[in-house]
Amino acid sequence: MQHLNKPASPADIHAVEQETGLSLPEDYKHFLKHHNGEDGTSWLAILGDGNQLLPCDGIISQYKLDQDIAREFYDPDMETIEFWKDRTASGVIFVDGPVKPLMRHPKWLPFTCMNGDVYRYFDYDPAPGGTPGQIIEVDPENCSYTRLAATFSELVDSYLAELQSGVYSVSGDGFIERTTEKDLSPGMPEWLKNA
Repeated sequence: MQHLNKPASPADIHAVEQETGLSLPEDYKHFLKHHNGEDGTSWLAILGDGNQLLPCDGIISQYKLDQDIAREFYDPDMETIEFWKDRTASGVIFVDGPVKPLMRHPKWLPFTCMNGDVYRYFDYDPAPGGTPGQIIEVDPENCSYTRLAATFSELVDSYLAELQSGVYSVSGDGFIERTTEKDLSPGMPEWLKNA
């Protein structure tokens, strides 16, 4: 656990909310008061598969970078129900749960990063059937969008249960890795089918 940072200060937490205009969930604030993310100096990640928790300044910088990318590559045609249905039906994008399959979103607050391109977000603008503040994982390379949990606490509880049941293995150097591949073919989610 040496790769976990020291506690975030109230000023660190306030800066995230001030700079992004989004509130951090209370359960995640509680975590930050113990550990301000991970230091990013190794492949070790407490949430497994290299999903490293961003420190407060990393959340801010990634959020700003996401918004810059979103502005640069904005295409209104890619944000329509028709586009999402077509791409999902043809297997180009994979949507599992109430997640809008966007490149970036101003109401997505990043809190983990894996390999520099797979992010987990607090999603404050979910698709129908979702919960504001839900945890989503976005993998742009595989064009996959997955709802992982309703809250950070639920994510941690689910992850601990998976650790105990053998879904993950822990190597001698402490790397935690999923033992089974994720299914990238969930089909058309109900909310999109009915939209």
